[in-house]
Amino acid sequence: MKKFLIFSALTACLAVPAGAQLWRKSKVEVKAGSSAGPVFLGQPLGKATLKYLGKVSQQEAAGAEVGSGTMLFGSGDSRDLRKGFLLRLNDGVKPENVYAIQVKGIRASTREGIYLDGPANMILKKYPDAQQDINPFSRNPEFCVPGLTIRTKAGKVEEFLVESKDSQRWRFRKLTAVPGVKVGPFEVGKPVPPEAFELLGPPAVDTKPTRAPNSGLLRWAVAGQRPDRMIEVILHNGTNPRAIVSVRVRGIRAQTDRKVKLGDPSDTVKDLYPDGRPGLSEGVGSASWRVPGANFVLKDDQLHEILIYDIPKSGRTR
Repeated sequence: MKKFLIFSALTACLAVPAGAQLWRKSKVEVKAGSSAGPVFLGQPLGKATLKYLGKVSQQEAAGAEVGSGTMLFGSGDSRDLRKGFLLRLNDGVKPENVYAIQVKGIRASTREGIYLDGPANMILKKYPDAQQDINPFSRNPEFCVPGLTIRTKAGKVEEFLVESKDSQRWRFRKLTAVPGVKVGPFEVGKPVPPEAFELLGPPAVDTKPTRAPNSGLLRWAVAGQRPDRMIEVILHNGTNPRAIVSVRVRGIRAQTDRKVKLGDPSDTVKDLYPDGRPGLSEGVGSASWRVPGANFVLKDDQLHEILIYDIPKSGRTR
């Protein structure tokens, strides 16, 4: 009943005379983690905003899940926006609140000077800390800063996606890895602390442990079968199903207690861990440098991944 009432309320608002879609005639300012034009995250759509957006092309009422409601103003559909605004509703507080905003094919730009249909090679100049990924669906480059994803195609800016700055906060947290001990809030041999979820947000994958060792899994990751950015925690050490067995990090702001960072040259890893030795690696085209309690995966002469795991007390030298 509540879902129906919310849907009816939005429909009633849309009945307000809207005239032409004003966004077609104006320039839209995009603000990371905040808004696109008069559409603001964490707020419902008021009459003035609905008048600006004009006639809705497609809509689906929000359900219980975050981001489950959609409203399309323009052309395309909820999976493939072609031109205009695509809004996702239900921010986890109220079903009618805006959760995410996509804009494409219109006059839109950020305060930093990145604009739709503009050159993609300017993105890193304006956002030097942006994380570059490959979109798993389009296979095109995209760039992410807190609260904003900039998608590109054929060397040009194609789309802006505005989300809460906390929506992918795990990507931007600085975590310290200590071989045989921990990565950030995750300590091997101990349960996952509640503050880990406060720090990183909800995981993309949460598999509860069964009776078998190594059966529990928590993963924070970008989309894709083998994500380039992720935090992966394996649970169940054979005795305690909640105990952390290992922590794997890739493509995030992680460094060891000896100041070795993901992305550092392979020689830096070997120089700062001279007690290591070569080991086998799971990935094709990669090698590894092993020390007690840690496996440093090396790819293209850079530190690609860090795996921290527990070691027997008799084997501890640190």
